Amino acid sequence: MEANPVGPAHGGALGTNLPRVLQLIHEHRRISRSEIGAITGLSRSAVGNLVNKACDLGLARIVEHRAPESVGRPSLEVEASEYIVAIAVHPEVDFLELKGVGFNGEIVASKRITLQEPLSIPEMVDAIVRQTQALTRRIEKLGPHYDVVGAGVVIPGQVDSATGTVIHAPHLGWFDVALRDILEARLDLPLYFGNDGALGCKAEIRFGAAEGASEVVYLHGSSGIGGGAYTRGRELNGRNGIVAEFGHIRVSSDNTRDYSGLPGTLEALVRREDLEQVLGLSKVSDEVLEDTLLGQRTTQSTELVRRQIDTLAVATANLINIFNPETVVLAGFLRSLYRFDQSLFLECLKKHAIPANLRSLNIFLDELGGNSVAIGAAELVFEHLMMNPDRVTAH
Repeated sequence: MEANPVGPAHGGALGTNLPRVLQLIHEHRRISRSEIGAITGLSRSAVGNLVNKACDLGLARIVEHRAPESVGRPSLEVEASEYIVAIAVHPEVDFLELKGVGFNGEIVASKRITLQEPLSIPEMVDAIVRQTQALTRRIEKLGPHYDVVGAGVVIPGQVDSATGTVIHAPHLGWFDVALRDILEARLDLPLYFGNDGALGCKAEIRFGAAEGASEVVYLHGSSGIGGGAYTRGRELNGRNGIVAEFGHIRVSSDNTRDYSGLPGTLEALVRREDLEQVLGLSKVSDEVLEDTLLGQRTTQSTELVRRQIDTLAVATANLINIFNPETVVLAGFLRSLYRFDQSLFLECLKKHAIPANLRSLNIFLDELGGNSVAIGAAELVFEHLMMNPDRVTAH
């Protein structure tokens, strides 16, 4: 991944250049000190001081690297550490999931609770607080170097990320909930908030299927359908973070309404629960849904999936016509539709997309799978941490 160079070290170089070096270590996961110097333009001694500081903070460690069939002393590389952890908190209508994500992207601990019925706001808040505290204790018991430094809260709906206010999460039945204020009163952790689709997109473009791409459209299917978009390498955020509500694109004159009450939309016609129902499943993971869908192709399920594929292709074509991306990523349960009949999806896409925009277009499935949203939520924590590394206690 390319990085913008910073000026040579001088004066307060340690403080001004440390965030950039931490970013390189975090994004590359493992990188040599010479590569850091080449990218940043920093001197060898300056890089050494910055790497030592990153190690002191528990964010990195020095490891030996020996190339195959090489002779002589192994080279030294800098590796991102799993010790500094962000907790991703993901409330949904039928589950509450928490994952501890290390600075190196590793999932160090997780907890998933299946909900038999939707929780009220006070009940969900109680569950979030209780489970976050429990997972924090569990992570910090892994060893003396482990430190939980914040939590990223995933919202399946519209959220003002600056204020932490959930504007509308229709599946949860939440309207104008000042969630940050509520949780900050009970959790002693820095808290950050983001939309589930946008967070999945953030993770896939940094570490997954869209890594290295600058023009990206990401579609994510869960209880609803959302997504994210990057243009010229920058995330589209809209006026207040509410953007890329791709599930609400109207694709049909059908009067079936989505969870926000809009008729004929992608989300109204491509529904996860319809797939579960036709397969006789209930509240299963995306992996189980996909395995069952691909392994049990009944006449009824095939008819439903083909309709959903056609609708998904129409919506995707609309986005291709608007954004002209180099990469489209399908995530969540949408990847199951693509895998069910890739040829049908591509055939439908060609009928509705501008031919010029299809040239050299890459269509990928998410690489991070069920961890993409959690990794994206953790990024909210790590982004702030890298800009303010003094918040980390030296190890």
